[in-house]
Amino acid sequence: MSTMIAAVATDVGKVRDHNEDSHLVDSDHLVFIVADGMGGHAAGEVASDTAVRLAHESWTSLPMRRHVEAYAGNGDANARRALVHAVRQGVMNAHLNILAQAQADADKKGMGTTFTGFLVAGGDAVFAHAGDSRAYLVRDGVSMQLSEDHTLLSRLQAAGVDSAAAGGDPARWKGVLTNALGMGGDTRVATFFLPLVPGDRLVLCSDGVHEYFTEAEIGEIIDAAASPALAARKLVDLALDRGGEDNATAVVVKVLETGETHVPPEQRKSDEAAIAACPLFEYLTPTERLRALRITTQRDLKPGKPLPAVALGERVAYLVLEGTVTQPGRVLGAGDLVYPEALVQDTDMPDREMTAHAETALRLLTIRRDDFHEITEEESELGVKMYAVLAKLVVH
Repeated sequence: MSTMIAAVATDVGKVRDHNEDSHLVDSDHLVFIVADGMGGHAAGEVASDTAVRLAHESWTSLPMRRHVEAYAGNGDANARRALVHAVRQGVMNAHLNILAQAQADADKKGMGTTFTGFLVAGGDAVFAHAGDSRAYLVRDGVSMQLSEDHTLLSRLQAAGVDSAAAGGDPARWKGVLTNALGMGGDTRVATFFLPLVPGDRLVLCSDGVHEYFTEAEIGEIIDAAASPALAARKLVDLALDRGGEDNATAVVVKVLETGETHVPPEQRKSDEAAIAACPLFEYLTPTERLRALRITTQRDLKPGKPLPAVALGERVAYLVLEGTVTQPGRVLGAGDLVYPEALVQDTDMPDREMTAHAETALRLLTIRRDDFHEITEEESELGVKMYAVLAKLVVH
């Protein structure tokens, strides 16, 4: 089982008269959340508190514990999908509750909240995210933003639109949320897995913190602090010194030990290199890659064994992490995608003579057609990028 220490710091800031941020640090159940509420009067506080409270109840429930144990025990595709569904459903239930409260009470009309949190299953952190609160990873002295801001500015940038040319100061688009809990029926909860390594530091914070720091500064502050408590306090205090125009909340978590799914650092680095080199993921940002990887499942294969074109009742593609695959007319290695056509509906699959085989011992990531279709439907920007690559691969 993973072992972590964590701390939180929060402040109302210099402008607001009440704190609409909510947070949770549960080091016993390894559940950590930050939510930033919005709405008239005290409705923002109600929304963020509801999100944190209901998600925590769901994520620490007996059914969730069973999902976590099943995933940590074998990590197969079914256990992974069940865990993702349960994590997302816990947050969506909070979303529906917030909507119901807003409909029942005119004073709460329009209330909503961001949500960024994770629970730990084996040696992996399983994240759920909606809005513009953020999650960061600080590893080996390097900081990386894990979550994607669900804001209009972020969407404009992703589409390659010059936000300044689109009208005035780009900052005007920064606070316009495109997704959050309580924002109508089309709210989405992004989920992704992060394999943990001892020494990792994870940061969850509201925009009242992250708007005052670059990604690199987050890492520098966390690295310089002697403890999660000092790190969280430093982030909030500096945010206040630099403006303090919003509520500011930071949760800092340090990983002391990881559970059974721990991956050795050397293997982790080689896997990351293979994934980054794979055409399907090559044009995705690091955060997009993390979200896309939640649909993959690792599989080992012995030399001489065929790579079945259908597995778990569905067409599958394989990303080679380590080893060599032979297919008539070509040899594939780390970073290559086997059977890319499997991910495109109504394409012909290779016949028996074109079946790929393991020339050496293999480590693979399997991608089921149904799972690929699901994530590209949920996250259209990912879908556009990955289908563009698949079109080229299948044609050639």
